Amino acid sequence: MKKRFLFFLINMNLGGTEGSFLNLIAALPYDYEIDLLLLEEKGELLNQLPGNVNLKIIENGNQINEFINLGCRRYAFNELKRGNLISFLKNIFVFTLYKINILKHPYYGIANLINDQPHSYDMAVAYAGPHDFISYYTLNYIHAQQRFQWIHFDIERVTFHRRFANEIYRYYDKIFCVSQNSKNTFVKEFPQFESKTEIFENIVSETDLKHQSEFGESFHDDFDGIRILTLGRLAVEKGQQLVPNVVRRLKDDGLNFRWYLIGEGNLRKELEKEIKRLRIENELVLLGSKINPYSYLKDCDLYVQTSLHEGYCITLYEAKIFEKPVVTTDFLSASNLIENHGDGLIVEISENGIYAAVKELIKDDNKRKEFSSFLKKPESRNEQKVQKYFYLIK
Repeated sequence: MKKRFLFFLINMNLGGTEGSFLNLIAALPYDYEIDLLLLEEKGELLNQLPGNVNLKIIENGNQINEFINLGCRRYAFNELKRGNLISFLKNIFVFTLYKINILKHPYYGIANLINDQPHSYDMAVAYAGPHDFISYYTLNYIHAQQRFQWIHFDIERVTFHRRFANEIYRYYDKIFCVSQNSKNTFVKEFPQFESKTEIFENIVSETDLKHQSEFGESFHDDFDGIRILTLGRLAVEKGQQLVPNVVRRLKDDGLNFRWYLIGEGNLRKELEKEIKRLRIENELVLLGSKINPYSYLKDCDLYVQTSLHEGYCITLYEAKIFEKPVVTTDFLSASNLIENHGDGLIVEISENGIYAAVKELIKDDNKRKEFSSFLKKPESRNEQKVQKYFYLIK
């Protein structure tokens, strides 16, 4: 009998969680029946879903998302403005009881909007974790023999309710963290769940990435200096706001480089303003979003990760696949991916830390070659990862 899985994500935007989901299902046997449930029907990666994935959008998604984004109290007042007096009173009552710890969660206020999924599954996965509503829904409204909770992020840096997680995670069969350090942090916060918590690193296919790099677009300019690349959503947590001042200082040092940022996000306007103010239009280039950025990654000279926090940074692993020397900030899982002074430099999360390391590698050709040579060693790759994952999910 075919296995039937359901994965629950927010959307299919161009991001690490969504990319890791695509890599995971690509590693599963193609005859598995896979349902993908989304809170929002949007994202650049929707058209990347393989044929064996059935796309499902949660019912009443707009109202549920409004509740999630606003919280119970502000949602209640929106309901009042819309003339929905009963919903207003119910949500204010739920909000009060939740705040004084009588109720375990606030979702009673929108219980009339939430419907069960009609099918039964071998496995249901709250994949976009930690996310309170997705965890709650996967546990209570999906019929499955096993339920797994994924932890993609540093729980010390993201917003979620510890009290709620403490209550609901106990009912999950497994909790998967995407790196050793993220597991350590999770178990420190929730020691009672240690026995059911395992490491499940994100899958990255070296063969697929190298194949994609042969067909994607790459740098079009005729620049002949050191090309620096950073991939990621333009957002404060990704740290790109630190880059313009670093670029200005490197330019003042007279170095021959150009730094390219691939990604889109709400930080773009601020970056454009800073680029203009600092007069670094030739040195810092915003390339926008690229579904296939791997030709750029193949052709760059240095990869820099500026994140303030990450659970497991797929782009760092991808840079290693293309044997690129790396500078990365010291977020939670950086040391799980990069050996400091082995295949890259791990620096403090600051403008000064990034500046000093990038300057060192721009000036030192031999150091960059040394880091790249290390990545050619078999022991620096985890070729058995996919087989391990098959064992865990069967």
